[in-house]
Amino acid sequence: MPVRGNIYPEVHIRSPREQTWAVFRRNMLAMVGLWGLGLLSLLTLLAPWLAPYTATAQFSDTLLMPPSWAANGNIDFFLGTDDLGRDLLSRLIYGTRLTFGNGVLCVLVALLVGGGIGIIAGMSRGYRASLLNHLLDTFLSIPSLLLAIILVAILGPSLLNTLIAITLALTPQFTRAIYNAVSNEMQKEYLTALRLDGGTRWHMLRYGVLPNLSDTIVSQTTRGLSVAILDITAVGFLGLGAQPPKPEWGTMLADAMELVYIAPWTVALPGLAILTSVLVVNMVGEGLRQAINEVMD
Repeated sequence: MPVRGNIYPEVHIRSPREQTWAVFRRNMLAMVGLWGLGLLSLLTLLAPWLAPYTATAQFSDTLLMPPSWAANGNIDFFLGTDDLGRDLLSRLIYGTRLTFGNGVLCVLVALLVGGGIGIIAGMSRGYRASLLNHLLDTFLSIPSLLLAIILVAILGPSLLNTLIAITLALTPQFTRAIYNAVSNEMQKEYLTALRLDGGTRWHMLRYGVLPNLSDTIVSQTTRGLSVAILDITAVGFLGLGAQPPKPEWGTMLADAMELVYIAPWTVALPGLAILTSVLVVNMVGEGLRQAINEVMD
């Protein structure tokens, strides 16, 4: 009697991306960080529609009003106001664009430029790779924050100059990390076999090198984003970054330092925003790194 149809059930083989997501999803801390990162991204994109007021709107009859849960608080100003009567919740939401959003922009540019240089140098040999190594050693010997401050001092205090300086300071870190990863990958036997089989550099890069850079890119990107956020706020705190009345978190923190004993919420809230953003980025990065390593092993 003929058998109709397929009597064997189809087996779905999950791709490495699906396996990575499955492992990542089991990590509770990583998922909390992912939700936090999603919230920061949402605030960055929709700040004008989510903030109750504009960042510079002043209410002269509500100077230094405490948060709404305090005895003298007002629900119209959920997180209170500063010494000029500006709504802190609105300023923190708008500040997400200036601190977190600009940090993401700096990291993406540094990743593209530094990653491209690192890939080209890692697949090269001779004096070009040696020259790049010496240049990277020189730049990496200077802390990124110090290098950013030096560049801002030369270019002049402004948010744009701060972003340029931080991007330039982060680029060598991406170049070094990806250069080392590519150099190690190029020494493996399967790439030697591909080269002997007549594979071009493009084939080696596309089918051999790039698929194995995910761990390096993820770890370096999350580390770079944390550094970018801290550097933007540090330069702003020193008065060299975003200038008042822009609601950048570091600038807000610096402006409120003299009010720490009178209105502590004006200092605590920007500091908490900086801490939370760096924390969720690191949680996501660590979760992704662990998931990628588990799938690859």
